[in-house]
Amino acid sequence: MKKSCIILLLLVSFLFADRLRFDDIETSILSKKSGEPVNIELSLVLQGRDIAQSRVELMDIIQSVVGGFWAETLVTSQGKESFKKSVIAVADKKYGIEVDFVYILNVKVQTCTLEKLKELQKK
Repeated sequence: MKKSCIILLLLVSFLFADRLRFDDIETSILSKKSGEPVNIELSLVLQGRDIAQSRVELMDIIQSVVGGFWAETLVTSQGKESFKKSVIAVADKKYGIEVDFVYILNVKVQTCTLEKLKELQKK
């Protein structure tokens, strides 16, 4: 009986939840191995109550949280789970935004950015 009540409450809460999609967020984070900046590209979906009007604040949170991770950590499953938990916690603490779920659609890491820049300069 308890299980069915909890499931019913969760289903009702999903009816009032908004989804906000962020496609192709580009930023640079440091590589733990080399200490050099690495370009990454993220695509995320955030789900929560009344988050559609908080797009700018949520982008700030995502940029702040991703800056606290090493490139090598962000591509592991534990790193992704830690990233999700951090986004939820910082959204609540900093802005009082209730984010229920963070879905990572895509993470692309571009390595050797300095070498690519040097090649472009030569051309």
